[in-house]
Amino acid sequence: MRRPRAGLETHVYHQVLSDQESQIRRTIFVSLLCILVGMVSGLGAVGFKYLIEFFHNLLFSGKLSFESNRWGVISSWGIFVILVPAIGITLAQVITSTWAPEAKGHGVPEVMVAVAENQGRIRPIVALVKTLASAITIGAGGSVGKEGPIVQVGASFGSTFGQWMKLSSRETIILVGAGVSGGISATFNAPIGGVMFALELILPEYSIMTIMPLVVSSIIATTIASQFTGVYPAFMVPEYALESPYELIFYAGLGVLAGLLSVLFIKTVYGMEDFFDKIAVPPIIKSIVGGLLVGSMGYLSLRVFGSYHVFGSGYDFLDLVLDNQITFLAVTLSLIVLKLLANSITLAAGGSGGIFAPSLFLGAALGASVGIIVNALFGDITGPISAYAIVGMAAIVSGVTGGVLTAIIMVFEMTRDYAIMLPLLLSGVLSYFVSKLLYKETMYTKKLSRRGIQIQFDKRIPTFKTLKVGEVMKREIIFCSSSDSVQQVWDTMHKYGLGLLPVIDDDKVVGTIGYVEIHETKPNQQDPIATLVKRSDITIPAGSNLYDALQVMKALGTNILIVTDSDHVVGFVTANRIIQSYLEKKRIS
Repeated sequence: MRRPRAGLETHVYHQVLSDQESQIRRTIFVSLLCILVGMVSGLGAVGFKYLIEFFHNLLFSGKLSFESNRWGVISSWGIFVILVPAIGITLAQVITSTWAPEAKGHGVPEVMVAVAENQGRIRPIVALVKTLASAITIGAGGSVGKEGPIVQVGASFGSTFGQWMKLSSRETIILVGAGVSGGISATFNAPIGGVMFALELILPEYSIMTIMPLVVSSIIATTIASQFTGVYPAFMVPEYALESPYELIFYAGLGVLAGLLSVLFIKTVYGMEDFFDKIAVPPIIKSIVGGLLVGSMGYLSLRVFGSYHVFGSGYDFLDLVLDNQITFLAVTLSLIVLKLLANSITLAAGGSGGIFAPSLFLGAALGASVGIIVNALFGDITGPISAYAIVGMAAIVSGVTGGVLTAIIMVFEMTRDYAIMLPLLLSGVLSYFVSKLLYKETMYTKKLSRRGIQIQFDKRIPTFKTLKVGEVMKREIIFCSSSDSVQQVWDTMHKYGLGLLPVIDDDKVVGTIGYVEIHETKPNQQDPIATLVKRSDITIPAGSNLYDALQVMKALGTNILIVTDSDHVVGFVTANRIIQSYLEKKRIS
């Protein structure tokens, strides 16, 4: 087969490269917008915290106060405290069902689906409804966390701001991610964890276009929040050191157990939701009954353990266990059961809030249980109970959410003890794989798959950008010239089973001729095809990557490109061949 000479390099290809260079300028512009997103997210996180304290003080003490009490308030209502969660969950259910049903539950999945299917569009009212409903739920003792609400608040503002600025859907989605990053960072004083949360669980890609805006938002939000809450870690922990390499065996066992508990947690949450949905009574009755059950568990916890550990986010329990003040196995195991049920019932009954803090609670209780056992059996080579609790927190979050790096980094930032990093990595990864082997869904994706929505979390480095066109091209080119007759081209197409041929005249690529053009115009079989040729420069350099090739194909409206090296044609590549090469690379990587 003769080797035709290439003409000038395609203008479209250079335009694609120019567009990619301009993305840096757009990234800087979007990052500047994220200063405002970070400010609003940081202030939103602080305001949400104070709103929770307001409802907590009002409902548990009858006081109008924003005073913060991390250890919780022992209510003067006595046994009638069981009514408080019922009131809060019922109010939350009425608020969400009336104004924004998508604000019900733990929130993060709604942001995920907005990014995956709605081009980042989120109704502004969702932030207001989610904030109010969740603050009432948590303030009233509902057993949920703060991350779901603050994710929706930050994401909603990012979405609204992006739409108001008339940004592209991709840039609007980045602002959504920036709102999420800022909200998480400010809530948990974990800026890197906030960035990772948005990257792993919300945004569809890793790139400088996404990372830089998230970092800006995270920095601004954390800085603003720290002016109100201080720069301290979320939890204070004793100094830790790995006592023996053999101790990693115990942490591996903890990772396996965390994977099992993660699956149980996910199944319990949605099993309880199904159970409540099947009860043929008005939703408000379900909310009252569910709230009374949660209230009863909180009161039981008070009578037995001295605190309403299962109410709210459960930070009072986390502080105790991380300070090595809980050393009885019966206590930790009992609280695993109570928290599992309390969180599931709160959500099923109509409460609004997240599952991140309950995951931390369950992880701390599980880790403390393992720590108590190994300290009793192998005291000379084991670290403190608090170390196992810290690792358990990351392991459960990893197994429940699927955000392995998010879990590890956030727990590290919340405790700021680097010595614990090896056990964190080991248990976090094992928990994830055990949970995945047993159950393919995470807590977030399960809520969507139940509605027929599938979210893909495979975010490996894009293979399209790691392979060169010259690596996958075919060298033997089947082509025709403008002077060939319709019959000749038709015969060539049939012989090789092709629906499209490149057209090359005098060693210069001039365009393509397709079966569609011939079929629709129905020319005389002996006429030359010159008038039917779709003229465009369809060449691309062999050193280009597959992503660039697909961009050129999209711009030209073709599925074939002629590959050039210097001024010579060396082969061709089709969209089908690019996809096959990508799938093969992905399979073996």
